[in-house]
This record gives sequence, C-alpha cells and structure tokens, in this order.
Amino acid sequence: MLNTIYRGIGSLLLAAYAGSALFGWQFESPGRDTIPASVRSSPGGYRTFHFWHSGYHGGK
Repeated sequence: MLNTIYRGIGSLLLAAYAGSALFGWQFESPGRDTIPASVRSSPGGYRTFHFWHSGYHGGK
C-alpha cells in the first residue's frame, strides 16, 4: 500500500519537473546579467581599471 503511494507521489513530482522543463519555468534564481566592457572599464566607475591604476606607482 505504502509502496503504491510513494510511486504515485514520485510520478507526480517527475511529471511536474518534466512539465516545468517543457514550458521553460525555473525553480532557481535567474542567471546574472552581463555588463558590457565599456561600462565596466569606464573612468569614474566602481573599482574600475582607472581607480586602481592611475598615475605613477613607482617601480624598479
């Protein structure tokens, strides 16, 4: 009896997962958005190349 119930629940879960894959629904959080390189390397942006590498830094 219990075996039949577990098989029914498992079948329902598998069908729900297959249906979500078929229709493109996601259970996890969406992926990250991409930011263009021009925005990431612009002067005055947050922690850009120009923030860390501006001016003379010494050397050998």
